[in-house]
Amino acid sequence: MIRIYVYSLVALAIGAWLYLVLGDDPGYVLLSFGTWSVETTLVALVLFILLLAVVAWGIWKLISLLNPLGLFRGDAWFGAGRRRKAAAAESEEGLRLMLLGHWQDAYKLLVEHAARTDTPAFNFLAASLCAWQRGDDASRNYCLEQAARHSHKPNPGIKAVKALLEFRSGKTEQSLAILLALDKEVPGSPYVLSMLKTIYLSVNDWDKLDAILPQLERHKVVNNGELHQIREKIAGYRLASVTAGNGGAPALQRQWEELDKKLRRSEEITLIYLDKLLEFSRHEEALSQASSFLKHQWSDSVVLKTGYIETPEPGSLLMLLEKWVKSRPSNAPLMLSLGRASLRNRLWGKAREYFESALRFSKSTPLSAEANAELARLLDHMGEHAQAAAHYSKAMAQLDAKLPNLPMPD
Repeated sequence: MIRIYVYSLVALAIGAWLYLVLGDDPGYVLLSFGTWSVETTLVALVLFILLLAVVAWGIWKLISLLNPLGLFRGDAWFGAGRRRKAAAAESEEGLRLMLLGHWQDAYKLLVEHAARTDTPAFNFLAASLCAWQRGDDASRNYCLEQAARHSHKPNPGIKAVKALLEFRSGKTEQSLAILLALDKEVPGSPYVLSMLKTIYLSVNDWDKLDAILPQLERHKVVNNGELHQIREKIAGYRLASVTAGNGGAPALQRQWEELDKKLRRSEEITLIYLDKLLEFSRHEEALSQASSFLKHQWSDSVVLKTGYIETPEPGSLLMLLEKWVKSRPSNAPLMLSLGRASLRNRLWGKAREYFESALRFSKSTPLSAEANAELARLLDHMGEHAQAAAHYSKAMAQLDAKLPNLPMPD
């Protein structure tokens, strides 16, 4: 309204100026073209031009309003800059709402004003995130298609966004298919490699992860710490995968020897290796490996595992464990394994003392349950049935999975 008022004042001012200038002498204009000539006053010519301009403006507004066959776009001519600026402001508001989590309102603003911005692809990408947050797969896919269509050139990054949203939506296979295609289209992309790593870790596909490990390292997708963790997981998988049917103990030994020294010093890998050695009845090798490991670093888990080692000379295991009693007199896992080693040496009284020490020093409920069960079994065979029953009851109460109440014979 104010704009119309200003325009009216300007028109009145121009009219008054023309009246003052041309009032006494209207002027004379002669237009000649070929055989045609027109004679008129300057005032009449100026008024005619103004009238023509008003009529042209009115026709343009009418055509823009009706827009027959979609041939005219309001933002393609006059006022385009103003409309683009308004669209940019609305898009910025949509982005603000998106960052605050108002997904529906943000989606509406971003999509409605995308076509009038300088970067419609950005609007549609942001809108796809809003649609994904709302769980609207159809709108999400529509926005991604529009983002690709409005890009000035093919943009693999849009496919990468789609792969991410598919994965976050639980569609792992679809995401993986997109990423594998992208890896061929733009090889060496750190983002694509990172996504592949995430998916392979989520599905425990260690073979595929091992295949891309050189690329992850070369393109610095993972740091040294994470690289070691991944190698540790792959090594553990390969050791655990060895069975009697695919090579047995010789294959296990080869797998172990192929590992670098840093991995062989890993507690997690050592425990897997000890489990497999015990599975293949390689108790002497298990004892040697446990002893070698504990000489360099202490591990309650490895010490606890030694309690399952059976050797022709059980005294060597007992001697090995008793070396650490002086430096670790209150270590419950060590006491439990010493009790088991004492049983293998038929030292019943010593075994009882060690099991009782394990219970006294234990701060772990599962370990206390094991110690109570071992002590109960020993006391039962020693004829101390009442005490054995008490320890059995304690062991049952300490189990992680409680037994259900079931009928029992009287």
